[in-house]
Formats: sequence, structure tokens, C-alpha cells
Amino acid sequence: MKKKIVLMSTVLLIAVATALAINGNLFSSQEDVPVFLLTVYQTGGSTTQSGVEVEMYNSSGTRVKTGTTGTNGTCDLSGNWSTDTYTIKAWYPARPLDGQYGQTNQYYSGSSVYPNITLGANY
Repeated sequence: MKKKIVLMSTVLLIAVATALAINGNLFSSQEDVPVFLLTVYQTGGSTTQSGVEVEMYNSSGTRVKTGTTGTNGTCDLSGNWSTDTYTIKAWYPARPLDGQYGQTNQYYSGSSVYPNITLGANY
């Protein structure tokens, strides 16, 4: 009886270890994606702005990501991006309402970046 329990436990352990290894969960680690975190400031540049519409474009002019700033004025634009110069545009309030606009260009080469935009005159 004792041998049967040990044998069943061993078979179960081997089955679980094999399943984890096949699924890539046992010996692999997920690579961290570098941070690409935008902060948007109100006109004047000292207070962050929530609810800002954000769009990110690659150097070919293709829109690659959109988002909205949260209560802390940030918008996470992180992703598996290529080395490139990205244009980030921000509108507040969100279009089509007349409001403030800002834009920045950010060179990205695989390291974390923390660009910011200060909203300017009405658009």
C-alpha cells in the first residue's frame, strides 16, 4: 500500500513538472517591457491633468497606440516598440470639443522613457 502511494505521488509529480515545462512556465521568465509613461500637465506646467485624450504615432505617421490619462495625469504607452522617434499628441478636453492641445516627440531605443506634455493654447 505504501509503495502504491509513493508510486502514484511520483507519477503525479512527474506529470505536473512535464506540463509546466511544456507550457514554458517552469524555467522561463517573462521579459519586462520597458516603461513608456507619459505625463500631461495643465497650462503652466505644474499640475497634472486627468481625462486627456492621447495618441502615439511612429515615424511613418501610423497611429500605434491611444489612451487617456488617469487621475494622476499619466498614460501608460508601454509596449514592444521598435527603435524609432514617436510623436505623442494630447487633447483636453477630448476632441471634437475645443480645448487645449500639446505634442512632443520621443526617441525610443528600448530603455524606459518618461516624456511629458504641457497643454498649450486652445486648438
